[in-house]
Amino acid sequence: MTRLDRSPHGDEAEIDIYLNFVDSLFADRRSMLMGVTLQIGIALCVYIESGMTSMGVWPGIFLLTAAYRYFHIVCYGRQSAAAASMDRETRLAWAKDWERRYILSSGLAGLAVGMFAWFSLEFVGTEFAIIASLSTVFAALPTIVGRLYGSVRLAALMTVSVLIWPALSLLMAGNLASMIAVLLFLPYVGLVMSMVRRVRSTVVSAVRGRLEKTEIAERFNLALTNMSHGVIMFDRHQRVVVINRRARLILQIPHHVNAEGRSFSVLMRYARRFNLVPSDHAGSFQDVVSSLLVTDGRKAEIRLTNGVHVEFSGTQRPEGGSVLILEDVTERARAQERIKAMARFDSLTELPNRTHFGEEAVRRADEADPESRCLLIAFDVDDFKRVNDSIGHAQGDALLRAIARRLRRDYGDCAAISRLGGDEFMMFVDRLPADFEIDAFADGLRDCLRRSFRIGPEKVFVTQSFGITYGKAGDFDLKRAMVEADLALYHSKAMGKGVWSLFERDMNDRYLRRQLLKGELAKAIELGTLSVRYQPIVEAATGRIVGCEALSRWHHPEHGNVSPAEYIPLAEEMGIITKLTESVIRTATRECARWPDHVTVSVNLSSIDFQRDGIGQIIQNALETAGLPANRLIVEITETAVISNEADMIDRLTRIRRTGVGIALDDFGTGYSSLSYLHRLPLDRVKIDRSFVAGIETGDTPLALLHGITDLCHGLGLKITVEGVETASQLAIVRGSGKIDKVQGYLFGPALPATAIAEMATRMPAENAAADAPAAVAQPGTAATG
Repeated sequence: MTRLDRSPHGDEAEIDIYLNFVDSLFADRRSMLMGVTLQIGIALCVYIESGMTSMGVWPGIFLLTAAYRYFHIVCYGRQSAAAASMDRETRLAWAKDWERRYILSSGLAGLAVGMFAWFSLEFVGTEFAIIASLSTVFAALPTIVGRLYGSVRLAALMTVSVLIWPALSLLMAGNLASMIAVLLFLPYVGLVMSMVRRVRSTVVSAVRGRLEKTEIAERFNLALTNMSHGVIMFDRHQRVVVINRRARLILQIPHHVNAEGRSFSVLMRYARRFNLVPSDHAGSFQDVVSSLLVTDGRKAEIRLTNGVHVEFSGTQRPEGGSVLILEDVTERARAQERIKAMARFDSLTELPNRTHFGEEAVRRADEADPESRCLLIAFDVDDFKRVNDSIGHAQGDALLRAIARRLRRDYGDCAAISRLGGDEFMMFVDRLPADFEIDAFADGLRDCLRRSFRIGPEKVFVTQSFGITYGKAGDFDLKRAMVEADLALYHSKAMGKGVWSLFERDMNDRYLRRQLLKGELAKAIELGTLSVRYQPIVEAATGRIVGCEALSRWHHPEHGNVSPAEYIPLAEEMGIITKLTESVIRTATRECARWPDHVTVSVNLSSIDFQRDGIGQIIQNALETAGLPANRLIVEITETAVISNEADMIDRLTRIRRTGVGIALDDFGTGYSSLSYLHRLPLDRVKIDRSFVAGIETGDTPLALLHGITDLCHGLGLKITVEGVETASQLAIVRGSGKIDKVQGYLFGPALPATAIAEMATRMPAENAAADAPAAVAQPGTAATG
């Protein structure tokens, strides 16, 4: 069997070749008809020349075999269209059946030609008959090469069937010349078969090449169709050779439009028709893309009107022409825009951040009339931490967004607005009307933000504090202005919040003093150079000193006595208040241990102290080091400390109370919710604020208020200390009620050193305490400040 016969069991390419070869057997009916016509004509000539009746049958035989073959060719042609839709296996079986039919019909035709030659040689024998019959034989052999190359087996069969009979006739002649002629048949047969194989090999290579090219073309077309990038290939004249589906989609070229052979300028008509690029940019867009077609490696990103960002890149083809790649980089462009926005805008409120705001403020100041006025305003939300604690951080963020929206709505036209971080905002206002009044503007801004904000189902009311600085646009210096606005804001906070302040020059002096004191305070606490003074607390009934309140004092070598009202907030702001508290506790417990056993010492704790887990351990360590019983130490807390974190405060105070340390609520009666804390906190005493004593002797403060509070506290089992007793008449009234346990005030002396307290506690008898009291008032000293 030949390779062709084995090919149906090979790979798909071999099967395709086999099917093509079978098609070739039935392809050329005209050459078959021409050959048969010649055969019939030669047979008629031999019949006429010989005059033999028996030779008259051969034209008929040739006609019958030709009709049989032609019938097969017609039937194959009719069925081939239906066979194209068959599956591969069915079509292969169908082709093999038709190959067998062709072999049968062609074999009969070849046998007829050979037997005609044999008859002519054996029975006619004339010179014409011999030449005519052998011409018929050797004329048929080249057609085997041209028509039967597809089947080596069929070519061999046809060659043998045509030559076998003339060869037998020559062998039967028995002469040497005939023998030599027969031997010459063998190389001729080899030549024919060699030509068949060469033609077949050539055709196989061509078919394989065509199939490979078809497969490559299909793969190329599939790859182009499914590419995520658009591809347009141009020839050397910048006409489109190939354009894929993605390029059509990006450039909005309808699928029915034949783009091949057209220039890019023609394709641009569709871009203009669908407004793919702005009409005023269409020319520049075409120029940019056209430049990419004549350069190599360049890229250009263009934003289309539909929001799609497309990156065009051009590459030159070695054989001439170019390839244009269109990549949709919308996501990358959006990511870059988001990155830029993140670098320039606050992610929560979408307002410019500090950096971008600074750039915008400087730009606007440079573009404004140098003589025009501009404002820089710094402001924040008062008590924003309490807002977060009460409604939650998510709602707190929603509040900041609502503030930003209101600012953009009401002031976006005249101001650059920024969120600097946390609850801090800043505005640069430069488009001010000629009749501008700063007071009216500041009041309007404050009132705009003072109105309630709806956050989900709730309405939230907050106030803001503002710091304002202003000047001429030509003199604007961002760094200086931001410092001035911050100083004015700090001043507003100190004034009680919810107000605005205009920067004044002495604010800078106060700021510099604050910065200087911060550094000096940290150093003083570290070196332990702060001192402790003690204000006496006396027993109301006897006048005997039974306790003292420890008060921190700072004497600076250059600045003299610095008020606790000035440096205590600084310590809290710097986060070193607990170090200061620890120093006071250690000193107070150590010195109290030297006093008579009936004298206690009280120490004030700030809200920040209770935010540290170690405050209980600090107290315990101080008591153990001093050797002071726990019941001689009292810690005083304020309502503000409780409000900051009530649950944690109660837990920590309970643990401290279990050690035996006393707990006192200081400044009772000044807060709106003090009464609610009396039964929840682990207290054992209350210190009534000085406001209930001031004016009590003149009737300005009703005595009934003091009696009501003392009755309430006694009912809860709490001891009472009244603060702020400064005159003998106030003392007499307080004593006369018979409901006060202890009294504290400047009447009994200023804040004194520990040695003075020890001396007073030892020598001051109960019977003359009242008599000494007026004399104590006249002593010089410093007012007690916690």
